[in-house]
Amino acid sequence: MSHTKNVEAFEKLFGICAGCGSKYNPAQEKLRIENMFQLLATGKGALQNWSAAKTDHNNASNAREVSYQGVGKLGVRIVGELKASDVLEQTVNDAKGALRLIKGQRATSQTPDKATVAAGTTEVAARKRRARGADFASMAQNFQQLVYIASAEHAYQPEATDLMVHALKDKAQQLQSNNSKVIQAWSLLNEARKKRDEVLYNENTGLVSIAKAVKQKVKAIFGTTSTEYKQIAHIRFTTK
Repeated sequence: MSHTKNVEAFEKLFGICAGCGSKYNPAQEKLRIENMFQLLATGKGALQNWSAAKTDHNNASNAREVSYQGVGKLGVRIVGELKASDVLEQTVNDAKGALRLIKGQRATSQTPDKATVAAGTTEVAARKRRARGADFASMAQNFQQLVYIASAEHAYQPEATDLMVHALKDKAQQLQSNNSKVIQAWSLLNEARKKRDEVLYNENTGLVSIAKAVKQKVKAIFGTTSTEYKQIAHIRFTTK
């Protein structure tokens, strides 16, 4: 059962208990209608905040994914432009090293394992790692390094607009910024998730715990054969 269904079930339980009027008047404050009403509102709010935070995180992750597409190919073009320029061979080698790191390749040739061969290339394997979010920061940093190498060379004079130093610096900043946005969104999502779980699943004060106690209280007050209890007996709640 989802978090949403737990809240929906609690709202149904609350409505039935409220419909009992003064006949449902437990001594325990946390089982009273007033507390159930407040807990229902808090639970709905926690779910809404979590859902909004999840959407924000997804949007930030999608934007990051798009911005990182083609970075390896752009790096290849930067290295090619450096090769065509009057720069030191050592500088080109430095650029190649940064490009290898961007593409997730090893500095020395090694025999790829079977899983990598099946995927196609080591670059494919690197993309899979980045898709899981492990290497985005490193990729941005290595691209930044490649931009530093190119921008330090006066002989680097590309004709293509997207290879010009100002465009490359903007791209490097975009990568760093989009990665930071995902990290920030994840932090907010994590906090929203913890709040949701606290409100819904706290062992003593959580919505599910209170709901189960309320069902027992209704059973005790009205009896197992009563209409009141039969109305709520089928309402199910699950823990996280």
